[in-house]
Amino acid sequence: MPKRFYVLASFSIVTCANSWLWITFSPIEESLEGLWGVSAEAINQLSTVFMISYILFAFGGLFVLNQVGLRRGLLLGAGLTCLGSAVRLAGGTTPSAWGYGTTYLGSLIASLGQLFTLAVPPLLATSWFPAGERSLASNVGVVANQCGTAIGLGVTGILVDETNVKDDLWRYFLLQTVFTAIGFTMVWVVVEDSPEVAPSKAARLKSGSGGGGVDSVWREGEGGEGEAEVVKGGGFRVYVATVQQLLMMRDVRLLAIAYGLSTGTFYSVATFLSQLLSEWEASESSFVGLFVVLIGLLGSLTGGYWLDRSRQYQHVTRCFYVFATLAMAFWYFVLATNANSRTLVYLAASLAGFCLTANIGTGFEFVVELTFPVSESTTAGLLNVSAQAFGCIAIWVGEALLDAVGVDALNLMMLLLIGSAAALVCFGVNNKDYLREKEESRGSAIQGSLLRRSTIEKEGLI
Repeated sequence: MPKRFYVLASFSIVTCANSWLWITFSPIEESLEGLWGVSAEAINQLSTVFMISYILFAFGGLFVLNQVGLRRGLLLGAGLTCLGSAVRLAGGTTPSAWGYGTTYLGSLIASLGQLFTLAVPPLLATSWFPAGERSLASNVGVVANQCGTAIGLGVTGILVDETNVKDDLWRYFLLQTVFTAIGFTMVWVVVEDSPEVAPSKAARLKSGSGGGGVDSVWREGEGGEGEAEVVKGGGFRVYVATVQQLLMMRDVRLLAIAYGLSTGTFYSVATFLSQLLSEWEASESSFVGLFVVLIGLLGSLTGGYWLDRSRQYQHVTRCFYVFATLAMAFWYFVLATNANSRTLVYLAASLAGFCLTANIGTGFEFVVELTFPVSESTTAGLLNVSAQAFGCIAIWVGEALLDAVGVDALNLMMLLLIGSAAALVCFGVNNKDYLREKEESRGSAIQGSLLRRSTIEKEGLI
């Protein structure tokens, strides 16, 4: 088997482990309140710390990833994830506030690990996979992260019994620590920045950047004037200027907002599922959540396969956003009229999970095409920051609506979120200037400018 598949497998274990650590406590919230003597809100903070830390530290972490390259970046991510898990194992089962504090510290450390993993799928795919496999490989990385969520939702309640929380939780933490250690070991043994022979023309362009990728598109000249160009190995000031110029690009900005709204919808469904299905047993509603994630895995793989075969990034992205809006409209209708119908609820949940999860991988690939050869981790990280920010806002607003108005208002909010995202993608984002695809078809490396001068003038950058 080619080495690229082992590299992808190593990354997949690490990102799966990090996502598993994030969702650990959701299914056993009530049991942990009794163990640690803390509130439900405090338990929820063990998960929200992952979202908040990404918002606060993402661009710093992405700068480090660009500088050190794929191998050392993944070692940092895997190492922090493993360390965080070990800290939770060391003192998290103590039946007091001390146990909660230790668990929170471990979760905080693990949350820093995601800074070096969440945005990696498109970077790894470009570095290691040929053009015909790139989108599918990127989506496999997204799927691996979702697998961690599925594992957490599916097995936590089974392995941690409410009658023996302390001992079961210790064994559960031990299992997670062993799994994260396996991921770290595989990255150490297998992963390199890139193969000896670049798998594509796009990868060949990146191969001269010392493993850190192309981390800038903007350099200031004399008198404060600037021009867009490829800058390799730039410092933090150059990196910040790159991010600023990306945010000035209208299509990138709108795509980031739409991505955040879509992911905010997905987070809302996952977070409020038990309240949305309040007449169901808790175990049943949890299984619906697991079903949403599992069907979403199929959606991600379908999106990657479609992109690899068609190379129509804008068209595929628009299709999935429209499908997601229709799916959430069906979800709203089912819960408003027949929430006790198991068949209809599972059908609505499967459609929503399929489309919303597919939006993650297709969004990564679309934004890379619009910004190549900027580092894929930088552009994917931009989308992830938007996702975490809108996810936090959606959850906070959703909680307020649920308390003040009720379930129907919460469902309507989620429908409006994904509908707004679809409108932005369909009527706001209009760019078929696929720069990475042009590099592949042209057959020669880009030597100076990141974008054609006409594109830069259109965005008003010069």
